[in-house]
Amino acid sequence: MFLQIIGQNQRFHFISGIYYRSVETIHLYFRIVLKAVLKLYKHLIIDQRDTIPAEIMNNQRFYPYFKVWEQYQYFYSLINYI
Repeated sequence: MFLQIIGQNQRFHFISGIYYRSVETIHLYFRIVLKAVLKLYKHLIIDQRDTIPAEIMNNQRFYPYFKVWEQYQYFYSLINYI
């Protein structure tokens, strides 16, 4: 359920029809899994600054495509919200 909602951008109502569960149940289990993922984010998410080769980071042609700072800030704001 969680991966379908996140990965395929499905709504709770649509998922409730697939699994024959109420929207409230889908929401409850989604929140449980989301909180577990957010607690384990340090182990699940790898810092991209360590994995990008120096040739790419120093080249203005390639490096803008590897920036992940905006996504990191958004993810960090979600953690602080919950």
